[in-house]
Amino acid sequence: MYMMSYVAKPEHEMTEFLNSVIRDVKKSNVNERYEMKQIMQVYAKHREVSAQESVARVCSLPLKKCSRTVIFVQTDEDGLKMSLPLSRLKDMGPDEEDVWMSGLPDKYENRPATGDFNDMCLADFASGCRVLYGRQTEGPNAIPLQNDKGFIQKRTQGKSAIIRFTRFSEKKQPEKFYRRLLKLYFPHRTDDELKSKYYPKNEDFYNRGRGGSIKQYVDFNRKRYEGQGKEIEKALKQLEKQGPVLNAWNTFAPEVEVDSLECVAQRQAIHPDEHEEQDQIPDYEVHALYSGAIDAPKLSPDFVRSMYRSLNETQASVFYTVREWCLKRVWGHNPEPLFYFISGGAGCGKSHVIKCVYQEATKILCQLPRFRDEADMSQPAVLLTAFTGTAAFNISGKTLHSVLKLPRNLRPPYQGLGNALDEVRAALSNAEILIIDEISMVSKELFAYVHWRFQQIKGNRKPFGGMSVLAVGDFYQLPPVGKAKQLCICEGDVLELWKDFQMVNLTEIMQQKDDRAFAQLLNRIRTKKKTDPLGVDDAALLTQAVPEIKDCPPDVLHIFATKKEVDAHNAATVTALRLQVVNIPAEDYRKDPRTGGMVISRATAGIYRTTYKLLREHGSW
Repeated sequence: MYMMSYVAKPEHEMTEFLNSVIRDVKKSNVNERYEMKQIMQVYAKHREVSAQESVARVCSLPLKKCSRTVIFVQTDEDGLKMSLPLSRLKDMGPDEEDVWMSGLPDKYENRPATGDFNDMCLADFASGCRVLYGRQTEGPNAIPLQNDKGFIQKRTQGKSAIIRFTRFSEKKQPEKFYRRLLKLYFPHRTDDELKSKYYPKNEDFYNRGRGGSIKQYVDFNRKRYEGQGKEIEKALKQLEKQGPVLNAWNTFAPEVEVDSLECVAQRQAIHPDEHEEQDQIPDYEVHALYSGAIDAPKLSPDFVRSMYRSLNETQASVFYTVREWCLKRVWGHNPEPLFYFISGGAGCGKSHVIKCVYQEATKILCQLPRFRDEADMSQPAVLLTAFTGTAAFNISGKTLHSVLKLPRNLRPPYQGLGNALDEVRAALSNAEILIIDEISMVSKELFAYVHWRFQQIKGNRKPFGGMSVLAVGDFYQLPPVGKAKQLCICEGDVLELWKDFQMVNLTEIMQQKDDRAFAQLLNRIRTKKKTDPLGVDDAALLTQAVPEIKDCPPDVLHIFATKKEVDAHNAATVTALRLQVVNIPAEDYRKDPRTGGMVISRATAGIYRTTYKLLREHGSW
């Protein structure tokens, strides 16, 4: 009773969620294959299952067992066919037309011409016989087919297979509907026998052929396989129109629902204050059970094409080099990994190159055989990463530490993943290209750890485990934190991975291409040394908007070089408001090493200054 109630349980939330996803996918401009992939990924990741079913799935135990084999029978005239293997096609002549593999209907048409096979319809053949392969054809019960179409064997009595077939509408597709009836339930050797000279249509041949005897013969066989077919179709239409009946299981087994309600009524009430008492800390409150990862946005094909057309010559050289490498990977040529350092000043289009490369490489690498063979295609082929969370968010990626589960201490010796290896390896199993933005902030220790981590994950001793790496950034910008040195500085006692990278320098300003004077100023400031004086023309250009700091409006954003200047400006701005200022002691929380819980640490409490505007109209705060 429990198993039946579990199998028949309603999943209204999942149904509504899937319907919303289907509506969203249909609005986007994607093909049917990608649409089905999105729906299946949502179903696989969001459906709630019991502990027993979870264990069965993890252990690869069979979730269902059938006492009968289920066979699908193709009845459509333009049905899908599979060609012969490429190795056999190469040995065939150019004029040979028999290039298709024989399916069940082909084997039926070449059934033996003796015994009860002559009067056997396709439904009986599919249900009562099975096709033999390999050494099974040498058995004593093997029956050869005509024209070397293989061997069959009759199934054990009482173990007939269940046949499945496409159901066509009698009103909307009458010709296909009657062809299905004749194909399944009328004995024939060729498709030409399903029609006649006087009745060229399947419907006319079914109703009038041989004085109506064909209809009687077909209806007799159809009743054996589709006895309740009309009632089932009627129920399916009603279900599609009205939806599932809520709590339908209660009408079949009401006593189970009564017992369940009695158990709920007898359950002792739990006081909310006594249930898992803990401190109310807003910053540590769990708002959701699952926080989705940041995924690169899905762009429309028209927008992607416009991105490709906007690439300049240098950007396009990088783009097409990566594209050619991806195509070779798909074709099975196994090219050597790419190691590129894409540099350039602000506004040169480094982020634009990242977006274009990501879109094109992801589209091509998804055609690799392992992507087609695996059920879950959600694992990325191109990893978008950066050192800081802000930089990763700007490219819709993740930080290197979160992707590779890097430790805080990056000093040698290397610390492996340990028990987390299988999890990370499964998540990055399809990764082919690693893109690192803001490479100037990546230290040599971190870069070496990324190299070692991918070697462990991929099981490959090549640099970065055989991954292609695109490092994007500008060494004139922010350096690594602390005393760590940049990758471009050579040291003899440190693993030098940077020497394998080929530099591509973007020089054409793309974001400010309409203001060439300002763009040239940005490039001069980028390479200017601290001791060099600023040019007269450059200083005049920078100060023409605001000649003096005092003339700058107070409500605009100010940028200062030191925290002292920031605090002074903020204090002066608050004082100028002439409103009452309230000092609120902050409640700082720390983790108790004994209990593991969060406790208030008033000794280290800071002071947060909050400004309240006086509501003079009401005379209150």
